[in-house]
Amino acid sequence: MKRILIPVLAFAALAAASARAELLLESVSWQRARVDKTRVVAWEDLSRLVDGPPKVDTRLRARLTLKNRGPAAAEGILLRYSMTGRVAPIAVEKAEGAWGIPFMVDEKRVPKVGPNMTQDVYLTTSPALELYLAKLARAGWWPDRMKLEVMIEPHAGAVTVQSLSSVLEVAK
Repeated sequence: MKRILIPVLAFAALAAASARAELLLESVSWQRARVDKTRVVAWEDLSRLVDGPPKVDTRLRARLTLKNRGPAAAEGILLRYSMTGRVAPIAVEKAEGAWGIPFMVDEKRVPKVGPNMTQDVYLTTSPALELYLAKLARAGWWPDRMKLEVMIEPHAGAVTVQSLSSVLEVAK
């Protein structure tokens, strides 16, 4: 009986392991809000931010594409993300920026991504970004780049840590 039970249990364990969800952070892009009076009417993709000091007049967000390549749904996904600025003095033209430490750390919960599905998840940057930029401008500094780093919170059954980063260029 033991000789039969061990191979059956081993096969069941392999089958369960292969039926897990396989989550991937596929891509991240930046978006800006198109506003009518005080209401957002649409979001458009953004490759470079041209608003300069003393403030950004645009609401920003990041669009993360999350993909589940597995045959089972992934549930209870926790995404952690941070933003970091590469800052330079406003008064000095062509000054080399220096990366600071993250000014914002946040998380976003995704309830479920179905099997073999792709889902866009929107990560907000407000109001932490506006506060950070206002403080920098008052001190005479401005970011020339902003970096967003995202990771899937490690969980039971995960074999790797999934992370992704994106850098947005900012005009002075």
